[in-house]
Amino acid sequence: MIKQWCFSPLDTWFFKEARPFDSVGATQLGTILLPPPARTVAGAIRTLIGENQGVDWKESNANHKLAEEIGYSDHLGKLRLTGPYLLLNGKRLYPLPLIILEGKIKRFKSKKTGKRIEQQAFDRLRPGQPIECDLGKKVRLPEKSEHLEGAKPIEDAWLTATDFERVLTGKEYPENIKYNKELFTLENRVGLALDRKTRIAKEHQLYQNQHIRIHHHNNLQIGMQVDGIKEKLHPTAKQLIHFGGEGRLAEVSISEANHKITSPVVKSDKHIFLTLLTAANLGQSGLLNDSFQQDGHGEIKKVKLKMVSAVLGKSIREGGWDLVNDSPRPVISLVPAGSVWFCEVLSGDPKTLHGYKIGTDTELGRGELAVGKWSESEHNGLTV
Repeated sequence: MIKQWCFSPLDTWFFKEARPFDSVGATQLGTILLPPPARTVAGAIRTLIGENQGVDWKESNANHKLAEEIGYSDHLGKLRLTGPYLLLNGKRLYPLPLIILEGKIKRFKSKKTGKRIEQQAFDRLRPGQPIECDLGKKVRLPEKSEHLEGAKPIEDAWLTATDFERVLTGKEYPENIKYNKELFTLENRVGLALDRKTRIAKEHQLYQNQHIRIHHHNNLQIGMQVDGIKEKLHPTAKQLIHFGGEGRLAEVSISEANHKITSPVVKSDKHIFLTLLTAANLGQSGLLNDSFQQDGHGEIKKVKLKMVSAVLGKSIREGGWDLVNDSPRPVISLVPAGSVWFCEVLSGDPKTLHGYKIGTDTELGRGELAVGKWSESEHNGLTV
């Protein structure tokens, strides 16, 4: 049975991209990530399972007693994950697709009540008319409606299941967006390096990082669906574990995994968009998989598609430390959650792609898809 592991902070958390201090000529430690990297959460899950089963990590190898269940090193054994994702009051939040644009807030008086009303204006990207550009001939770049001036992409934002399903219809806009700034605050911290022998500070070894502090009025957690392992390996009571950078503590609890969203797409739909719920490892090409050619034609799960256009976010740099080989992991680039591909369906049932995972490392939860609709004829800015 699929279980949901929930990680709750006891103080602050620290997760970041794989960028060195001097990557931008400063002492700030990269971009802060929430949810954290998939390997961070997978490592915490495997560690807690192993400790509860009495595994001696110093003597552990590929033949240890839990290797078949939770694997060893990069191999996850039978462990299959979905996530990580944010939970607000126990309900999953979904990344806002990058095709939704936000305009200026409109303020006016209600004719009925006389009260001042604020209304958020939204717009939606869709494939534009074919043009010739540096990408080739007859390229359809994403474009917005001309009805909403000043519309811009919305970054670092989340939707409830209800609002996310509204966006998937291709016609509606979210009623309530959860912005990062409403959920947590970034706290600047200054650290210094110590000389291990003398236990005093080293010269010119100051650095700065940022910690994530969840707002006290928000019950915000990190969730991960865990499947494939024996029932007895899931913890039965709440436990504490070191989680993320600097060994910050988290409380782990287990619940039933019951988060499902409905796709409005049916078999007869010919215009769909695929949006990432979790970051995907798509290699160097950035294409949905290796079957896709330069002309955009390809196939996913027996559904033949033609990629028309795409809206991709800034790549996430992920590395980490390989404990088995005692060396840093190669740094990879991931396509972030919220990225969107507009596609035409050539054959097959597009609804079967809803919840499917693309790319590599899907056992870590990467590349989870949701499927929505778009229309060639409808292109207007609406307000909610």
